[in-house]
Amino acid sequence: MTVAIPSRREQNKSDKRARIIKAARRLFTQNGYEATTTQEIADAAGVAGGTIFTYARTKDDLLILVFHDEMLELVEHAYAAARRRRSLLAQLLSFFDTMVVYHERDMTLSHALMRQLGYVASPDQRGLVADLMRRVFDRIAHLVSLAKERGEVGNATPLLPAARAMFAVYYFHLGGRLSGYMEREQFDRALRTDLGLVVEGLSPPLQD
Repeated sequence: MTVAIPSRREQNKSDKRARIIKAARRLFTQNGYEATTTQEIADAAGVAGGTIFTYARTKDDLLILVFHDEMLELVEHAYAAARRRRSLLAQLLSFFDTMVVYHERDMTLSHALMRQLGYVASPDQRGLVADLMRRVFDRIAHLVSLAKERGEVGNATPLLPAARAMFAVYYFHLGGRLSGYMEREQFDRALRTDLGLVVEGLSPPLQD
């Protein structure tokens, strides 16, 4: 099988993208998202100020670009940790615990990300968000599929709608956690209760 070798131009573009993402991540964490300017990011990345807008049209779009690759890896890590649990509820709690721990490392920055996810103006960045959400839903759906095999949920349970419902519960409570409305103990308790109800609703009917 022939492996395509990137051209020098493609490699240069990829290197600039990586430098911009690295610089933006560092400055957003160090100085705060609101206080960081795109020119500061360009200077730190060693590129011209206008180059940033080749990869992200606005600073808000750049925030999504920064998180995209990180969170793809995070989802895989969360999925691997969840597979070590036995029940579907335990797997879901493990999966979402991995994700919320990540967001708690910089709650201000994560809150900025959540605000931006509510309205993404750029088609390119919408594509990144859609790509990330497909990965999240795919991994949760696979956990539901495995639960089907164990007889924990009914055979007729649609995988993708079930995954979306479970993520919606998590995302709702994550918003409360990052906004300061919930302490971690409250978050954990509410997530367990609500996900437990969802899983219970998917259980196979009792036989007469």
